[in-house]
Amino acid sequence: MTTDAVQNAVPTANEKIICHIDNVEVHTIQGHIQKNYAETWTVERYKEEFPDAPLLSPYALYIMEKKRKEKETTDAAAQPAAPVAGAAPALSASLAVTHATFHETFDLGTVPAAMNAAGNPIQIDVMQGHDQEALDYLPDIDTGYVFNIDLLKKVIIGLQLNMPTYLWGFHGTGKTTILQQASARTKRPFIRVQHSLNMQESDVLGQWTVKDGSTIFQLGPLPMAMIHGWTYCADEYDTAMPNVTTVYQPVLEGQNLIIKDAPPHFRKIIPHPNFRFCATGNTNGVGDETGLYQGTLMQNAANYSRFKITEEVQYMEEAIEVAILQSRAKLRKQEATKIVKFGNKIRDSFRDGKISMTVSPRELIAAAELGVAFGGKWNVGLELAFANRLSRVDKKVVQELMQRQFGA
Repeated sequence: MTTDAVQNAVPTANEKIICHIDNVEVHTIQGHIQKNYAETWTVERYKEEFPDAPLLSPYALYIMEKKRKEKETTDAAAQPAAPVAGAAPALSASLAVTHATFHETFDLGTVPAAMNAAGNPIQIDVMQGHDQEALDYLPDIDTGYVFNIDLLKKVIIGLQLNMPTYLWGFHGTGKTTILQQASARTKRPFIRVQHSLNMQESDVLGQWTVKDGSTIFQLGPLPMAMIHGWTYCADEYDTAMPNVTTVYQPVLEGQNLIIKDAPPHFRKIIPHPNFRFCATGNTNGVGDETGLYQGTLMQNAANYSRFKITEEVQYMEEAIEVAILQSRAKLRKQEATKIVKFGNKIRDSFRDGKISMTVSPRELIAAAELGVAFGGKWNVGLELAFANRLSRVDKKVVQELMQRQFGA
């Protein structure tokens, strides 16, 4: 058998199974039940009700077998030291680091932008040895996603050097998606936490709860990510109350997390060496300058100063956006180009103060898909996906632009 054949026989992280409780695709039934249905379901009950249903995906089985073989040959000296009494649980030893090249990992080809200054391949870290729980947080690779290489390099530097990264900008610029896809390609489990005005510290850190008649402390997403070495994404960071984002400050500094209300064994959380922190928002913490993002707040400058990388994410270059529309909506290049040019005219009009709303790539993709469904009527797609949400004055301006761009 050839090397290519062997590689093709290896299951991919996208090969999941269906959980028959909610028809969600997962890698492990046990992990999904523990995370979402611990109070009402057990694996035993699942097996009784769905006797023919698998409990593990092909990829999960592959990873478990790989780990079993690796464990047989692992040097005992490489195992983590015993935990200190009273400290947090031992750091997860499941994630290990291997090395790969940047351009191959992200399918970028050998373009100069994907190489280092000397024109040589860039070496990056890729995780391996995921346990069952980590597999449920491993993002799927979107093979149709087109990377902005310059922005991707900044994200990867943040992941490589453990530098907290904050991406901000207009909606639909792909802030969260690039963090997610960077994690997917480097096989970093990824927890995305949505922030809001109603979020409390307990939503991040954890809280006491009753389970099976007993009172237990349930860890929040932040300490879980820190213990296991996962990537924590604080989404919509600028909509949280400043007293909540203050919780993150020691973590942004690389320090231990102290949960004062937790039991002794959870009180001190020591970050795993592979733990990473990133965040996204529509503003850079100084408040909304556009009037588009109700609910965002002026944030604590001291908190934002702890991010080592801050980058404003602009709408993508025309050629990249055209490629995305071609891929997602199955358009010809000429059609995708016309839609993107229209989108850029909307953005120019917004910057010039002619309309009060801009359009995102997400909305253009939806408009293109709807246009295809309506037999190439791009005006219909754009009205349904974008223009019908505008004020009457703005909608009239947009309809005039559509008329000039696409005709009747």
